[in-house]
Amino acid sequence: AFCAPCAAKKRLCTGYRRAAMVLNLLAANVAAKGDTFYLIWAGVLVFFMQAGFGMLEAGTVRAKNTKNILLKNILDSCLGAIIWYLLGYGFAYGDSNDNVFIGTGASSFAPHYNDWDASYTAEGGDWAGWFFQFTFAAAAATIVSGGVAERCALGAYLIYSICITGFIYPVVVHWIWDSEGMMSAFNTGGSPILGGCIDFAGSGVVHMTGGIAALVGAAMLGPRIGRFDANGSPVPMPGHNSVLQILGVFILWVGWYGFNGGSTLSVFALGVPYARDLARVCVTTTLSAAACGLSVVVFTYLMTHVWDVMAVGNGVLAGLVSITAGCVVVDPWAAIIMGLLGSFVYMGASKLMIKLKIDDPLDAFAVHGACGFWGVLAVGAFARPEYAYNVDGRHGFFYAGDGSLIGAQIVALIIELAWVSIMSGIMFGALKAAGMLRVPTEIEEMGMDVSKHGGDAYEVKEHT
Repeated sequence: AFCAPCAAKKRLCTGYRRAAMVLNLLAANVAAKGDTFYLIWAGVLVFFMQAGFGMLEAGTVRAKNTKNILLKNILDSCLGAIIWYLLGYGFAYGDSNDNVFIGTGASSFAPHYNDWDASYTAEGGDWAGWFFQFTFAAAAATIVSGGVAERCALGAYLIYSICITGFIYPVVVHWIWDSEGMMSAFNTGGSPILGGCIDFAGSGVVHMTGGIAALVGAAMLGPRIGRFDANGSPVPMPGHNSVLQILGVFILWVGWYGFNGGSTLSVFALGVPYARDLARVCVTTTLSAAACGLSVVVFTYLMTHVWDVMAVGNGVLAGLVSITAGCVVVDPWAAIIMGLLGSFVYMGASKLMIKLKIDDPLDAFAVHGACGFWGVLAVGAFARPEYAYNVDGRHGFFYAGDGSLIGAQIVALIIELAWVSIMSGIMFGALKAAGMLRVPTEIEEMGMDVSKHGGDAYEVKEHT
């Protein structure tokens, strides 16, 4: 038996322990709710990028195709949502029993969660995860629309959007981001190739995938009528509205903070420095975009003696793509260098496309494909050891220690390039063989707004 003071002390200690348990449970519950809101907030920012793509593309095409490109952008989101829910999410993430190539878990195909059940404790995090990943899938598909603008048939566009959202893109996601993927640095329970590729927010997974598919589509379609003259020299086809173009760039830049920052997937979780990472990601993202935009506009002026507003716009986007893979693992000084070098990657790729006579109205390949490649590769040079999360402990070769991460990055790039190129070639080749890929000449010359969408996008009234 305890004496009265000892018994009271014991009751007090027991009360403290119970109170501590309750507080811990409450803190975990609040953290889960906060992370659900955080993912939804970040996903909304990423989804708002669709408005940015729409404005950018509408301003860059000729006025006679404005309605057509806007319709394709909004259908990307509508169709992409259904396909990602039914197929894409399952192929990307499956369950804990997937193979290294593709997700197979039935629970992630058309997912549903028993959130009415008393045992449900996810606080909506599972729903929020689906929504956040959907916004990335929609972005990957929309990138392609820029490369095939002004001559791709609507039916073909919808078919390739289904294929990319439902299969081509999800497989790449599984390889790099799923915990069972063969090149995933998050595959801590398996043996990913060379410890896994670090592509934090998707320079390769999202942007290079979309950019390579755009390149293949543009090559299969052939150039727009009049884009090259009889001697093969390029004929300028400027966009019709610079205001829409730059508005689109700013919207995309804002959305990128959800794209890169939101990829921490959590900010309230206890005992992990995700809030710190979010803050640093926003800094590195800003610096790379700014450096690349400044570099492109200056070098464009030196070559053309024109302060080209769209040059700085595409430069900003190229810098954003360049930093997306490494935004969480590099220092600010490295982000500036990655943006500066990304400007030369963008300008070189854009010139190469013209040299090859591949007509890419939005420079989708140069911005997303080439700079996406560079972004993944650059991580192998600049990933700081304290931030890198390669399973084998590899990091960037600019730092002492095991700087062999570049090998994992190169292997991932080769495999992704092969997969997307081959699958896109089959897809666009089949559409071309079926006579479904390109609109007839008379429709292209007339413009698709008048011929397909009920009239011009702009109503011009004459004043008397």
